[in-house]
Amino acid sequence: MLSGDLEKERVFVSFGGECPYRCRHCYTFCDNYQYDPVLSIDDLVHSLEEKKFSIVYISGHKENFVNPDEGLQLCEQIFARYGTDILLTTRNVFNDQQMDRLCDLKEKMLTRERDLYVCVSIPALESYKKIECSNLIPSPYKRIDFVKRLFSHNIYTILTIRPLFPCSFIPISEPMEILQRCKGHVSAVISSGIVVDDTILRNLKTFPSDITYAEGKLMKCLGQDIDVRYVNVEQEYLKIEQFCKANNIYLDEHSIPVIQYLKSKKH
Repeated sequence: MLSGDLEKERVFVSFGGECPYRCRHCYTFCDNYQYDPVLSIDDLVHSLEEKKFSIVYISGHKENFVNPDEGLQLCEQIFARYGTDILLTTRNVFNDQQMDRLCDLKEKMLTRERDLYVCVSIPALESYKKIECSNLIPSPYKRIDFVKRLFSHNIYTILTIRPLFPCSFIPISEPMEILQRCKGHVSAVISSGIVVDDTILRNLKTFPSDITYAEGKLMKCLGQDIDVRYVNVEQEYLKIEQFCKANNIYLDEHSIPVIQYLKSKKH
Protein backbone atom coordinates (compact mmCIF):
# COMPACT_ATOMS: atom_id res chain seq x y z
CA MET A 1 0.00 0.00 0.00
CA LEU A 2 1.05 3.54 -0.63
CA SER A 3 1.35 5.83 2.36
CA GLY A 4 0.78 9.56 2.62
CA ASP A 5 4.05 10.83 1.14
CA LEU A 6 3.85 9.47 -2.38
CA GLU A 7 6.43 11.97 -3.63
CA LYS A 8 9.03 9.88 -1.82
CA GLU A 9 7.51 6.55 -2.82
CA ARG A 10 7.54 6.93 -6.61
CA VAL A 11 10.32 6.59 -9.14
CA PHE A 12 10.30 7.55 -12.81
CA VAL A 13 11.55 5.22 -15.52
CA SER A 14 11.89 6.34 -19.11
CA PHE A 15 13.65 5.20 -22.24
CA GLY A 16 16.52 7.57 -22.92
CA GLY A 17 17.27 9.93 -25.75
CA GLU A 18 15.10 12.44 -27.55
CA CYS A 19 11.41 11.65 -28.04
CA PRO A 20 10.51 11.00 -31.70
CA TYR A 21 7.06 12.55 -31.22
CA ARG A 22 8.66 16.01 -30.92
CA CYS A 23 5.47 17.69 -29.69
CA ARG A 24 5.95 21.43 -30.05
CA HIS A 25 4.79 22.21 -26.53
CA CYS A 26 6.89 19.61 -24.74
CA TYR A 27 8.98 20.68 -21.75
CA THR A 28 11.85 18.51 -23.01
CA PHE A 29 12.48 21.29 -25.54
CA CYS A 30 13.26 23.73 -22.72
CA ASP A 31 16.74 25.20 -22.97
CA ASN A 32 19.35 23.08 -21.16
CA TYR A 33 17.04 20.08 -20.74
CA GLN A 34 19.17 16.99 -20.11
CA TYR A 35 18.01 13.76 -21.75
CA ASP A 36 18.43 10.43 -20.01
CA PRO A 37 21.01 8.07 -21.53
CA VAL A 38 19.73 5.35 -23.84
CA LEU A 39 19.55 2.09 -21.86
CA SER A 40 18.27 -1.39 -22.58
CA ILE A 41 15.13 -2.65 -20.84
CA ASP A 42 17.26 -4.91 -18.64
CA ASP A 43 19.46 -1.96 -17.66
CA LEU A 44 16.42 0.21 -16.88
CA VAL A 45 15.00 -2.50 -14.63
CA HIS A 46 18.37 -3.02 -12.96
CA SER A 47 18.75 0.75 -12.37
CA LEU A 48 16.00 0.61 -9.73
CA GLU A 49 17.66 -1.99 -7.52
CA GLU A 50 19.12 0.43 -4.98
CA LYS A 51 16.00 2.60 -4.74
CA LYS A 52 13.03 2.44 -2.39
CA PHE A 53 9.62 2.90 -3.98
CA SER A 54 6.02 1.72 -3.99
CA ILE A 55 5.02 2.86 -7.47
CA VAL A 56 6.86 3.16 -10.78
CA TYR A 57 5.91 5.86 -13.28
CA ILE A 58 6.66 4.84 -16.86
CA SER A 59 6.69 8.49 -17.77
CA GLY A 60 8.64 11.69 -17.66
CA HIS A 61 11.22 12.29 -20.35
CA LYS A 62 9.67 10.91 -23.53
CA GLU A 63 6.87 8.80 -25.01
CA ASN A 64 7.75 5.32 -23.80
CA PHE A 65 5.18 3.53 -25.97
CA VAL A 66 6.23 4.66 -29.44
CA ASN A 67 6.74 0.93 -29.81
CA PRO A 68 4.03 -0.37 -27.47
CA ASP A 69 5.57 -3.83 -27.29
CA GLU A 70 8.80 -2.42 -25.88
CA GLY A 71 6.93 -0.27 -23.38
CA LEU A 72 4.81 -3.21 -22.29
CA GLN A 73 7.89 -5.38 -21.90
CA LEU A 74 9.38 -2.73 -19.64
CA CYS A 75 6.22 -2.71 -17.50
CA GLU A 76 6.13 -6.51 -17.34
CA GLN A 77 9.75 -6.82 -16.29
CA ILE A 78 9.47 -4.09 -13.67
CA PHE A 79 6.48 -5.80 -12.11
CA ALA A 80 8.09 -9.24 -12.28
CA ARG A 81 11.17 -7.90 -10.50
CA TYR A 82 9.68 -5.45 -7.99
CA GLY A 83 5.96 -6.22 -7.66
CA THR A 84 4.92 -2.57 -7.34
CA ASP A 85 2.08 -0.41 -8.59
CA ILE A 86 2.67 1.02 -12.08
CA LEU A 87 1.44 4.21 -13.71
CA LEU A 88 2.09 4.71 -17.40
CA THR A 89 1.41 7.68 -19.64
CA THR A 90 1.02 7.63 -23.40
CA ARG A 91 -0.25 9.40 -26.49
CA ASN A 92 -0.20 6.16 -28.43
CA VAL A 93 -2.84 3.42 -28.78
CA PHE A 94 -2.49 -0.36 -28.50
CA ASN A 95 -3.67 -3.02 -30.92
CA ASP A 96 -5.70 -6.03 -29.73
CA GLN A 97 -2.66 -8.18 -28.95
CA GLN A 98 -1.02 -5.37 -27.00
CA MET A 99 -4.26 -4.75 -25.12
CA ASP A 100 -4.32 -8.44 -24.20
CA ARG A 101 -0.80 -8.12 -22.78
CA LEU A 102 -1.83 -5.08 -20.76
CA CYS A 103 -4.87 -6.93 -19.39
CA ASP A 104 -2.71 -9.94 -18.51
CA LEU A 105 -0.36 -7.63 -16.62
CA LYS A 106 -3.27 -6.02 -14.78
CA GLU A 107 -4.57 -9.45 -13.71
CA LYS A 108 -1.14 -10.51 -12.44
CA MET A 109 -0.90 -7.28 -10.49
CA LEU A 110 -4.33 -7.77 -8.95
CA THR A 111 -3.35 -11.19 -7.60
CA ARG A 112 -0.67 -9.38 -5.59
CA GLU A 113 -2.97 -6.48 -4.66
CA ARG A 114 -1.15 -4.04 -6.90
CA ASP A 115 -2.69 -1.49 -9.24
CA LEU A 116 -2.11 -0.43 -12.84
CA TYR A 117 -2.96 3.11 -13.93
CA VAL A 118 -2.99 4.21 -17.57
CA CYS A 119 -2.93 7.92 -18.39
CA VAL A 120 -3.90 8.80 -21.97
CA SER A 121 -2.92 12.30 -23.04
CA ILE A 122 -5.41 14.17 -25.26
CA PRO A 123 -4.90 17.94 -24.94
CA ALA A 124 -6.65 19.03 -28.15
CA LEU A 125 -9.10 17.86 -30.80
CA GLU A 126 -9.39 19.62 -34.18
CA SER A 127 -6.38 21.84 -33.40
CA TYR A 128 -4.07 19.02 -32.38
CA LYS A 129 -1.66 19.51 -35.29
CA LYS A 130 -0.71 22.88 -33.79
CA ILE A 131 1.03 20.99 -31.01
CA GLU A 132 1.44 17.38 -32.21
CA CYS A 133 3.14 17.60 -35.58
CA SER A 134 4.40 14.02 -35.89
CA ASN A 135 2.49 11.52 -38.01
CA LEU A 136 3.57 8.89 -35.48
CA ILE A 137 0.96 10.19 -33.02
CA PRO A 138 -2.54 8.72 -33.39
CA SER A 139 -5.34 11.23 -33.85
CA PRO A 140 -7.25 12.43 -30.77
CA TYR A 141 -10.26 10.42 -31.97
CA LYS A 142 -8.24 7.20 -31.96
CA ARG A 143 -6.99 8.04 -28.47
CA ILE A 144 -10.55 8.66 -27.29
CA ASP A 145 -11.46 5.20 -28.59
CA PHE A 146 -8.42 3.82 -26.75
CA VAL A 147 -9.64 5.41 -23.52
CA LYS A 148 -12.97 3.64 -23.93
CA ARG A 149 -11.29 0.30 -24.66
CA LEU A 150 -9.10 0.58 -21.57
CA PHE A 151 -12.04 1.41 -19.35
CA SER A 152 -14.09 -1.47 -20.75
CA HIS A 153 -11.34 -3.81 -19.53
CA ASN A 154 -11.63 -2.47 -15.97
CA ILE A 155 -8.24 -0.79 -16.12
CA TYR A 156 -7.83 2.44 -14.16
CA THR A 157 -8.12 4.89 -17.05
CA ILE A 158 -7.03 8.49 -16.49
CA LEU A 159 -7.81 11.05 -19.16
CA THR A 160 -4.97 13.56 -19.19
CA ILE A 161 -5.87 16.97 -20.62
CA ARG A 162 -2.37 18.20 -20.10
CA PRO A 163 -1.02 20.57 -20.96
CA LEU A 164 -4.06 22.81 -20.87
CA PHE A 165 -3.70 25.77 -23.23
CA PRO A 166 -5.13 29.29 -23.21
CA CYS A 167 -8.45 29.42 -25.04
CA SER A 168 -6.97 31.85 -27.54
CA PHE A 169 -4.58 29.11 -28.72
CA ILE A 170 -6.61 25.90 -28.28
CA PRO A 171 -10.32 26.71 -27.91
CA ILE A 172 -11.67 25.44 -24.60
CA SER A 173 -14.48 23.84 -26.60
CA GLU A 174 -11.98 21.16 -27.66
CA PRO A 175 -11.10 19.87 -24.16
CA MET A 176 -14.80 20.09 -23.32
CA GLU A 177 -15.67 17.93 -26.34
CA ILE A 178 -12.99 15.43 -25.32
CA LEU A 179 -14.52 15.28 -21.85
CA GLN A 180 -17.99 14.84 -23.31
CA ARG A 181 -16.85 11.96 -25.52
CA CYS A 182 -14.96 10.26 -22.66
CA LYS A 183 -17.64 10.81 -20.02
CA GLY A 184 -18.60 7.49 -18.49
CA HIS A 185 -15.38 5.86 -19.70
CA VAL A 186 -12.75 7.33 -17.35
CA SER A 187 -11.68 6.67 -13.78
CA ALA A 188 -10.45 10.24 -13.28
CA VAL A 189 -9.11 13.30 -15.12
CA ILE A 190 -5.82 15.16 -14.76
CA SER A 191 -5.43 18.65 -16.20
CA SER A 192 -2.91 21.44 -15.69
CA GLY A 193 -1.51 24.35 -17.65
CA ILE A 194 1.36 24.50 -20.09
CA VAL A 195 4.85 25.54 -19.05
CA VAL A 196 6.92 27.51 -21.54
CA ASP A 197 10.25 29.12 -22.14
CA ASP A 198 11.49 31.09 -25.15
CA THR A 199 12.26 27.94 -27.17
CA ILE A 200 8.81 26.44 -26.63
CA LEU A 201 7.16 29.75 -27.51
CA ARG A 202 9.09 29.80 -30.80
CA ASN A 203 8.07 26.20 -31.51
CA LEU A 204 4.39 27.00 -30.96
CA LYS A 205 4.61 29.88 -33.47
CA THR A 206 1.09 31.31 -33.05
CA PHE A 207 0.98 31.21 -29.25
CA PRO A 208 -0.72 34.38 -27.95
CA SER A 209 1.55 37.15 -26.72
CA ASP A 210 -0.91 38.66 -24.24
CA ILE A 211 -0.89 35.75 -21.79
CA THR A 212 -0.14 36.05 -18.09
CA TYR A 213 2.11 33.60 -16.32
CA ALA A 214 4.10 32.94 -13.16
CA GLU A 215 7.84 32.34 -13.04
CA GLY A 216 8.96 29.03 -11.60
CA LYS A 217 11.05 25.91 -11.96
CA LEU A 218 10.30 22.84 -14.06
CA MET A 219 8.59 20.10 -12.04
CA LYS A 220 10.91 18.84 -9.32
CA CYS A 221 10.15 15.21 -10.14
CA LEU A 222 11.91 15.58 -13.51
CA GLY A 223 15.22 16.37 -11.82
CA GLN A 224 15.95 19.38 -14.04
CA ASP A 225 17.01 22.77 -12.66
CA ILE A 226 15.33 24.81 -15.40
CA ASP A 227 13.53 28.16 -15.23
CA VAL A 228 10.11 28.14 -16.90
CA ARG A 229 6.90 30.17 -17.02
CA TYR A 230 3.60 28.66 -15.89
CA VAL A 231 0.87 29.98 -18.17
CA ASN A 232 -2.32 31.18 -16.46
CA VAL A 233 -5.20 28.92 -17.51
CA GLU A 234 -7.41 29.44 -14.48
CA GLN A 235 -10.54 30.17 -16.51
CA GLU A 236 -10.01 27.18 -18.78
CA TYR A 237 -9.40 24.90 -15.80
CA LEU A 238 -12.54 26.22 -14.11
CA LYS A 239 -14.66 25.05 -17.04
CA ILE A 240 -13.13 21.58 -16.86
CA GLU A 241 -13.67 21.56 -13.11
CA GLN A 242 -17.33 22.50 -13.51
CA PHE A 243 -17.88 19.74 -16.07
CA CYS A 244 -16.21 17.11 -13.91
CA LYS A 245 -18.15 18.16 -10.84
CA ALA A 246 -21.45 18.04 -12.74
CA ASN A 247 -20.64 14.56 -14.03
CA ASN A 248 -19.13 13.16 -10.83
CA ILE A 249 -15.65 12.74 -12.32
CA TYR A 250 -12.65 13.13 -10.02
CA LEU A 251 -10.30 15.88 -11.25
CA ASP A 252 -6.91 17.07 -10.07
CA GLU A 253 -3.88 18.87 -11.46
CA HIS A 254 -1.56 16.12 -10.29
CA SER A 255 -1.41 12.33 -10.43
CA ILE A 256 -0.74 11.58 -6.78
CA PRO A 257 -4.15 12.81 -5.49
CA VAL A 258 -5.77 10.80 -8.30
CA ILE A 259 -4.00 7.63 -7.18
CA GLN A 260 -5.00 8.28 -3.58
CA TYR A 261 -8.62 8.82 -4.64
CA LEU A 262 -8.76 5.63 -6.69
CA LYS A 263 -7.23 3.60 -3.88
CA SER A 264 -9.69 5.06 -1.38
CA LYS A 265 -12.59 3.85 -3.54
CA LYS A 266 -11.44 0.25 -3.06
CA HIS A 267 -12.11 0.35 0.68
